Amino acid sequence: MGLIYFSWPDYLLVAIVLAVSAGIGFYYAFTGGKQKTTKEYLLADKGMHWFPVTCSLIATFESSLSLLGLPGEIYTFGTVIIYSFIFKPIGVIIAAKFYLPVFRKMGGISLYKYVRERYGRVIQMFMLVAGTFQMLMFCSLIMFGPALSISAVTGVNIWLAVISVAGVAIIYTVLGGLKAVLWTDTLQLVIMMGGTFVVLIYGIIDGGGMAEIWEANKLSGRLDFLEPAKFISIDPRVRHSIWGLAIHGIMAFAGFYGTNQMSFQRLMALRKKKSIYIVYGLTAFATCTFGILSATIGLIIFARNKHCDPLDNEEIFSKDQLYPHYVMRLMGHLPGLPGLILSAIFSASLSSLSSGMSAIAAIILQEFVKPCRPNMTDRTATIVSKIIALSMGGLLILLTFFAKNVGVGLFTTSLAIGGAFGSASFAVFTSGIFLPIVNQKGAIMGFLCGAAYSVFLGFGGLINRPYVYRYPVSTAGCNVTDVNLLTNLTSPVYDPSTWNPQSHYRSGLNGFYDISYTWIGILDMLVTVIASIVFSHIINLIKKDTEKVDSKLLSPLLTHAYCFMPKMWRDRINFNDCDEEFTDESNKSTKKESVEVLSESSEVTNSKL
Repeated sequence: MGLIYFSWPDYLLVAIVLAVSAGIGFYYAFTGGKQKTTKEYLLADKGMHWFPVTCSLIATFESSLSLLGLPGEIYTFGTVIIYSFIFKPIGVIIAAKFYLPVFRKMGGISLYKYVRERYGRVIQMFMLVAGTFQMLMFCSLIMFGPALSISAVTGVNIWLAVISVAGVAIIYTVLGGLKAVLWTDTLQLVIMMGGTFVVLIYGIIDGGGMAEIWEANKLSGRLDFLEPAKFISIDPRVRHSIWGLAIHGIMAFAGFYGTNQMSFQRLMALRKKKSIYIVYGLTAFATCTFGILSATIGLIIFARNKHCDPLDNEEIFSKDQLYPHYVMRLMGHLPGLPGLILSAIFSASLSSLSSGMSAIAAIILQEFVKPCRPNMTDRTATIVSKIIALSMGGLLILLTFFAKNVGVGLFTTSLAIGGAFGSASFAVFTSGIFLPIVNQKGAIMGFLCGAAYSVFLGFGGLINRPYVYRYPVSTAGCNVTDVNLLTNLTSPVYDPSTWNPQSHYRSGLNGFYDISYTWIGILDMLVTVIASIVFSHIINLIKKDTEKVDSKLLSPLLTHAYCFMPKMWRDRINFNDCDEEFTDESNKSTKKESVEVLSESSEVTNSKL
């Protein structure tokens, strides 16, 4: 089948979504403080309600990588990945309980301020470069998602689509600042929810009900999450084991919500800091719910294509195009509905892209520009922030060429890139908060070892791709024009004897590339932390390190468990800052008591008079 082109209502709906998104940017550029200070531009004046912040976080992390990638993942590789959504909320709890209390004490715009205070400028620069690169790569993939969708369903030039998405994101991010980003994300989340539910409802009806959809997927073996015994393995070469998914899910969400600039920037914009737990609780629930709904869409798509796989029939060239292809085949005759679904994909990309641009602008301004120009006025700093955001938008368009040529699915690629650099950075934050024995030079060596190890595994795996079992598909019905004849065809049936991934494991150097992406992150974290401890100890033996770590830079758990810590750890902690805080609180309490006593004395005197 050829392309099914949009009708004018579809184009109109997409244009309205893009225009309204850009309009929000213009609105906040000319209202309120008009984005003339860094506090307003990068932190929304620290006066945001928890609702738009929550919607923004959900929309940011529920990107086009999930909307497009996850249905394709389920369609091709099965549903066992759903187990990760059971464990991801644990990562959110860890982030809120153990990481955020430390970072909130630091304040500021940039999360990397903590790294400078804890380990110094050198490792901060390493992590800034790596973190910025990771965010740029992530955003380039996000921008490529809707462009891929448009190309698949309308035949529009893919680079024209890229420039359209980037252009709108640049307009409202540069002009309207974080306020525009937060409220635009809220609008885009509503559109994403509407598009998702339309596909679910219409798809279930078209598929003859959830029972028939379930049965087709069960026969093909895709409901493998019902066979947990099949995936209880600690072998890191198993692509999706329950242990691997659990560890990866917990670590990914702890990193996203605990040590991510996009999350940190939004939390610092909250009017009330107590709202953090409301924001994180709702975000974790909504993100996992969206994941399960996207997985259900994958099942619906397979049930629709069980007799004619569009990939094998060469109607599309990537599993990431399965979703838009399905939408056009299912709803192409209904004016406006395909436009709504495509608008949802646009919205998912726009929200993540604008958040990334704002975060990068905050990091570069705070950690690169201001140290070189400490006397810069706040007005000038705001202008510089806008120039940085504009430049990042242009750079992202160029980096999208990388996203087009990596040659693997969007979902897996994004996770591999995140594992390559995000895990080493997460490990440095973790060792800084929980391990006072890790010193500056040890942390630098640990980060370099971890980054090298993760790049070796992550990017090496993209080049030397491991074998991955794919569930059966069929093309028997591709040439059948009479719908009634399709009932005579048999659905693809899974043969358990074909499930033998162990026979495809490689030996030698290539054997390392068989390690699943779900294990790369935790292995990288272990390498980073262990190397940091070892090098810190060696350096301490060579030259006695007498510098202590301020207790405010460590987890409150360590101060509460002071008596149970090894002496080596206790000797490395400086509790003077705690004493100062205690003294300040005591002085405040004493002053308050004195005022109350004077007030009571005055009342007694007045009564006598």
